[in-house]
Amino acid sequence: MSKMTRVSLIAVTSLALMLSACQKKAEGQVVAVVNGEEITLSELNAEIGELNIPANADKTLVRAEVLQRMVERRLMAQAAKDAGLDRDPNYISQERRLKERLLVSLYGKKAFDTVEVPNQAKIDQYVAAHPAMFADRKRYRLDQLMFDIPSDTNRMKELDSAHSMADVIAVLNRWGVQFQRGNGALDSAQVPVETMQRIADLPPGEPFIVPNGGKAVVSVITASEPIVLSAEQVRPIATQAIRSEELNKIGQQRLTEAKAKAKIEYQEGYEPPASGNAAASVVSEAANGAVALPQPQ
Repeated sequence: MSKMTRVSLIAVTSLALMLSACQKKAEGQVVAVVNGEEITLSELNAEIGELNIPANADKTLVRAEVLQRMVERRLMAQAAKDAGLDRDPNYISQERRLKERLLVSLYGKKAFDTVEVPNQAKIDQYVAAHPAMFADRKRYRLDQLMFDIPSDTNRMKELDSAHSMADVIAVLNRWGVQFQRGNGALDSAQVPVETMQRIADLPPGEPFIVPNGGKAVVSVITASEPIVLSAEQVRPIATQAIRSEELNKIGQQRLTEAKAKAKIEYQEGYEPPASGNAAASVVSEAANGAVALPQPQ
């Protein structure tokens, strides 16, 4: 094949692709076309489904407003691509991370559909075994402060000797660290049983610290009140909790199986931390939200 023929084929192919893009129409399952890129009805419905739209809202108006927002977002995304941001290493890294999280989330949802709905006997057994979630459920009022975790995390050990909020503030002032102070609340049902028991066993006024991203939240319990649930409220909560625990077991089992089959190689110095490692437990709590405390107001 001659060079001229090859060039001609490339030109024809490029022209065909351009014509194909130009010929796309907003019809059928395609609700809009933005510079040749389609926005489908399923995409629009998914976007609307994520919004808390009042039942009496004008559906036609909502659909139009949401679609316009999608069109504008698509335009800005195209502009970002034109600027070469889709080739930026930071974008590529974040895109991969978001894709992985989405895949794991969908994998979990698919597995959740296979978990059986518990019968009444199992629900009753679960309720009796988890009083902090049901019979003894409480809402704790908290005095809180939040600060950036030092780059040298070993400094956090200095707070072990702080037995009051005043002691914590004294340490932070000594470090020259700024902090925000406010009030929060903690629902005993939202915290793992073992963690909640440790918090409840603290002496009055004793602070506890929870990592939250790159920040630390220090809390002191100032008051508590019971949360009373009716029988109608208990059943769906217990059902969801039982199924979630079963899903976690399935997830751990599948992860164990995947690790057993995988070939993983670490660069020296990047190996997994030893079990019980303090830094590892901090990262685990921060990533998994072991204790989800509200931000100071």
